[in-house]
Amino acid sequence: MPSTRIERVDDLPLILTWLLNMHVSVIIDGIWHSHGRWQGLSYGQLALLFVAYIIQQRSHRLMKMEGWLNDHRTVIEQVTGWSIRQKEATDDRIGLLLDELGYSEEKGVTLQQRLGEHLIQAYELPTDVGRYDTTSFNVHHAVPEPGEAPRELLRLGHSKDNQPSLLQFKQGLGTLDPAGVPILTHTLSVRWPMMVCIFRHGSK
Repeated sequence: MPSTRIERVDDLPLILTWLLNMHVSVIIDGIWHSHGRWQGLSYGQLALLFVAYIIQQRSHRLMKMEGWLNDHRTVIEQVTGWSIRQKEATDDRIGLLLDELGYSEEKGVTLQQRLGEHLIQAYELPTDVGRYDTTSFNVHHAVPEPGEAPRELLRLGHSKDNQPSLLQFKQGLGTLDPAGVPILTHTLSVRWPMMVCIFRHGSK
């Protein structure tokens, strides 16, 4: 009689695919090289699975990972293409991995740099036209008592929302047109006028 085994899939394929696309295992294996006594999955592969375990289970307890890995072995093998052994993720083995990865601060910095180089991308943005716009916000705040000095930021003024009894402040936002990329923000008192400014490259 063929045996039937049920595994929960949940969000694990998404997490694994995300980590694989980040090249977590490839970058780690390019920095740390496992020694001859280390068998099975490489440092990078096992580290990737440990991160996936932490994300999905919201726990970093080493003793629980072995059972988690065996419970999801089929799903993990299908997504990664790796062969998972029965004792691949014992707490002793994960402990040795973490000791190795955390031993050298220099290698840790290199890992962050290479992950950043792979993940962070820079785009050339249009810079010919910039826009600066302001809007007001009402707040439920105590009004200054008679004779008390007015507050520097929150003041009474003309209300666009027809609530003149509430203190207000203005918020300004500068963006690049036409992408709408924010580059500057200002919090101002209502004594500043409402404005919409458009700046063009090369204009005076």
